[in-house]
Amino acid sequence: MSKYTKLVCGICDLLLWVALMGGIVALVKLVKPFKRGFFCGDESLGYPLKEATIGVALLIAVALAVPTCVIIVVELFKQLPGREAGAREKRDGCRLLHRMGQLYKQAGYYLFGLAMLAFTTLLSKLCIGRLRPHFYAVCQPVLPDGSSCSDAQNEGRYIDSYTCSNPNMTDFHFDQLNQSFPSAHASLMMYSMVYLAIYLQAALSTRISKLMKHLLQFLFVMFGWYVSLTRITDYWHHWSDVLAGALFGVLFAWLTSVYVADLFAFKRWGRAGYSANTLRKGQVSPKSSTKSQSNAAAVAAAAAVPPALPAYTFGTLPYLAAHPAQAQYAQPYHNYGYVP
Repeated sequence: MSKYTKLVCGICDLLLWVALMGGIVALVKLVKPFKRGFFCGDESLGYPLKEATIGVALLIAVALAVPTCVIIVVELFKQLPGREAGAREKRDGCRLLHRMGQLYKQAGYYLFGLAMLAFTTLLSKLCIGRLRPHFYAVCQPVLPDGSSCSDAQNEGRYIDSYTCSNPNMTDFHFDQLNQSFPSAHASLMMYSMVYLAIYLQAALSTRISKLMKHLLQFLFVMFGWYVSLTRITDYWHHWSDVLAGALFGVLFAWLTSVYVADLFAFKRWGRAGYSANTLRKGQVSPKSSTKSQSNAAAVAAAAAVPPALPAYTFGTLPYLAAHPAQAQYAQPYHNYGYVP
């Protein structure tokens, strides 16, 4: 593939990513979430409003910055495979252009998977419209007749028409009230951390310490899991929202790393090449066939020579008693001690 073809492919991939991001913006701006009703007295909606441990801005910053920085460091400093690559490194100065191209592709693959996950999570939120655990505290719903859920006649009643009467809440809190399922924090953070762990498994060397790589993978995944759990303890999501979001993130991380980035292609091609080499039969030229015939004749002549009895036998008779098939090749041996 020429450098111009690679440039065109890179520009096309970038345009596709921009189009996907445009779809996310269109969902946020144009689509209204489904307005779901509730039962008065539902205890799962009666939790207090707490400040989020990990805010939206911090979530986006971590999901974008941490994996991108790790990919930059690994791609710029990892050892390129093969002797030929080593020779080029000496000639071209670490093959900077090749490394920059790999960096662009790996970062683009990660961001493309992140955009797909964000679109899927946002679409699910808007279609399902599940209420958050702090719904009563934020909304303080009022029914069309002016009553509220604290009135006895509304106990256990399903309410699908209501207005929020809390004057102390912002538009952001009101807009987020019915976007609980699935958890975007859990899906985005688990995607970024699990993808990073898979990327390190494929790209990071273990010559210095194998356990160091696995420790980094463990820490990244545990950080993603911690962020997911804070959404439950902060009363911003139900546990099922967090579980669904985490499963979304892990699924998209696996699909992106295996089928989009194709991180383990070198192992698959290595196995295929090895099996092909082992199963391939070599072609026999006339010269090689002549040599093989002479070698076969030499082997046959060597087989015709009577085998010598082992030097460690203590006499001929004990050895022949144990190996009667070689009695015809009996040779005079001393009957005492080791025969050198």
